[in-house]
Amino acid sequence: MMKTSSKKFEITDIAHEKYPFLHRIRALRDVGNEVRAGDLGGFVEGEFNLSQEADDASWIFDDAIAAGNASVDGNSCLRGEAIACEQAYVSQRASLSGHARAEDSAFIRGAVFGDHARAAGSARILSSPDSGKYPKLDGHCVVFGTVMGDVRITGTAVILREEQIFNDMPDALVVDGHGRSIIRDPFRDVLRPNRQLPEKQEKPPRRKGMDR
Repeated sequence: MMKTSSKKFEITDIAHEKYPFLHRIRALRDVGNEVRAGDLGGFVEGEFNLSQEADDASWIFDDAIAAGNASVDGNSCLRGEAIACEQAYVSQRASLSGHARAEDSAFIRGAVFGDHARAAGSARILSSPDSGKYPKLDGHCVVFGTVMGDVRITGTAVILREEQIFNDMPDALVVDGHGRSIIRDPFRDVLRPNRQLPEKQEKPPRRKGMDR
């Protein structure tokens, strides 16, 4: 009886043009909703760069690269010419596309990168465990610090190693090369009846100095 491999991909002999130590992967079975058995993917240095777990739809598309000791798992993906290298860890539905890069010991959890966004050093770019909201990075921004929740880093913004930016507010926080701003959710500007009013309302006490 022929033994069926439980692996989801194999490493082919197709070497990267610039980095010949990297080779394309090929799907051995369907992976998620986009990848079919036989499809070619991006480049890895070894099997340890991409999860082989049967229930993990993580994948490396196009000419994207996972190299060094970088790891991609948890239904995450690299697209375009994105790179995860050195000790970077990309997990929990995170997505890197364009020329985005995660390097050094950066940890990316559930965030979305595009354009030339970069996470370096000991960066932590994380979805919020409470709200589920996640950071979005694009432009030529660089993050060395910690970013969590509904934060949009764009333009030429730089988040330094000691900086920690958390946002679980209903409004999105935007950080660019010129400063910080808020994108307000229009839903918040609509007044709605209070469904929990008490049967008898009492007038609120007057504040000191505000009696007429």
